[in-house]
Amino acid sequence: MADHGLKDRKTTQRVDNPEGFLRDERGSFIIFGIAVFMLMCLAGGIAVDTMRYETHRVHVQGTLDRAILAAASLDQDLDPEEVVLDYFTKAGLGHVISQDDIDVFENQTNGEVADDVAVTTRRVEASVSALMPTTFLRLAHMYDLGLYTEGGAEEALSLSEISLVLDVSGSMGNSSSSGYSKIYELRRAAKRFVNVMLCNPADADETEDCTLTEGDISINIVPYAEQVLLPSNLLQRFNHTSEHTESRCITFYEDEFDTVAVPTFSLDTFVTNGRPLPALYGDPIQLTGYFDPSGGTNSTPNPGSNSPCYNDYSGSTNDYWREIYPMGFSAEALRDEIDDLGASGNTSIDLGMKWGAALLDPAAQPAISDLVAANEVNEAFDGRPFEYTQRGIEKVIVLMTDGENTSQDYLRRGYHSGPSGVYKANSSNDWSVYDADDDRYYWVNGGQWLDHPYGEGEYEECHSVRQYWGYWWWQYNWVEECEMVYEGNGATQLTFPQLWLQKTANWYDQWNFLADAHDYFNYSEKNDNLDEICTAAKNAGMVVFTIGFEVSGSQHDIMRSCASAPAYYFDVDGLDISAAFAAIAREISKLRLVF
Repeated sequence: MADHGLKDRKTTQRVDNPEGFLRDERGSFIIFGIAVFMLMCLAGGIAVDTMRYETHRVHVQGTLDRAILAAASLDQDLDPEEVVLDYFTKAGLGHVISQDDIDVFENQTNGEVADDVAVTTRRVEASVSALMPTTFLRLAHMYDLGLYTEGGAEEALSLSEISLVLDVSGSMGNSSSSGYSKIYELRRAAKRFVNVMLCNPADADETEDCTLTEGDISINIVPYAEQVLLPSNLLQRFNHTSEHTESRCITFYEDEFDTVAVPTFSLDTFVTNGRPLPALYGDPIQLTGYFDPSGGTNSTPNPGSNSPCYNDYSGSTNDYWREIYPMGFSAEALRDEIDDLGASGNTSIDLGMKWGAALLDPAAQPAISDLVAANEVNEAFDGRPFEYTQRGIEKVIVLMTDGENTSQDYLRRGYHSGPSGVYKANSSNDWSVYDADDDRYYWVNGGQWLDHPYGEGEYEECHSVRQYWGYWWWQYNWVEECEMVYEGNGATQLTFPQLWLQKTANWYDQWNFLADAHDYFNYSEKNDNLDEICTAAKNAGMVVFTIGFEVSGSQHDIMRSCASAPAYYFDVDGLDISAAFAAIAREISKLRLVF
């Protein structure tokens, strides 16, 4: 081709003017747009990959939770590790877990038949570690995301220890909103609780075809009114004072509600050392005084009816229906005990809670073991209450009331035993009271002060007589004649237990030169006691459920505060009490994730 000497204009311009070429901005927006588009793709890709990751993680975690719950069930007959692996395989995740990622821990006890082993606790732990390939994050050279999750589940129904603390005060005889009496509704509800715990967790009304093995769960029934009545076989194992044998209640003072433990001992310990035990065994608890706190100053005492410790019978069976029923073994026996409950007396929620907690504390072990040896508690419960450190142990108190604390009469410290300072003549019904401050005796019958009690001395008794000086009837003078009167063959100072059988507490308290022997805990003081024992029980590791049955006012707050959590307080009316007990039973017995 001939060269005509012509050059392309644009080419010549760019070559001849390089600075202009560099300043030319035409086409630069395309480059910027491509960069922004790439960043948008990367940002959107991060969101997409993150959502895919979270979806996958939730799927893995959900599968893990379901798998370990199924594997930890004590009703599970298959190998726990195989159960977990099977769950993951069927979820399409078999590649993310192996047998090495699963740990199983079991506690076992031997049954009555050779080679019969029962699992009492099963804990299954598993962890998953996997990589999820990315789609868009590859643009940032991130080719996968790490996924790690873990979980654990445990079931230990056989290590549950429960105290049912039930209000049987007089107000429980009143009608509830259901139309039936409160005590009727309580009996019905408590029996349904027992059925769920000891018979069939799926049916609170089932009493025949039980699916649970007896002996796995212990249940104490603690009825309370003004006091709590102990059966004689249980009371004998506590180190209590021994002023009398007329009642089987314990008086706890204000400074005794901040601890849960009430020490117990074997009967052999008392046979060897006497009662109460020597000081090295600790201070004894105070047997409630057998006295009449309400009779008048001139009344004949009636401690059998007026004492804070009631001894009521339950009809033809002659069983004390107020008694604590410790370590209940079978659902049938517990239902029978509940059916016998009645309603009378004041309300001492603090005392019910005190005993409910004490029977779950390991300090009660010697008593329970001794009762097992005496065939009075089932042998399945030997060694209970378990230590708080026992793996899988669950100590539960269910505290129920229909009202509020009222009042509780009691003898003050120092007025249960020892000399009373009150004397009775040996040969007459004359009484004397000693005033230690002035070292003198007040003769109750004569209304005078002397230097000795009536019956221990003699005194000159003078009276005016007529002395006639003539024959007529008006012919006489009055003259004084005196003679020595012997009071009798002595006087005996009564001990306080002897005094309370013959005089009321108000008779003793009427003498203003003596300190009052008896007092009562009022509503406010008992609420403080309740708060202390609830706190002590929770601090010890016990789980506390509370039920307010048609309560009102501040009692809601008191019972809610006692519970382990606000959700563990049930405010119920009428038929709802049965639902509350059943719900608590299922809460106790249900399988639970532990982390």
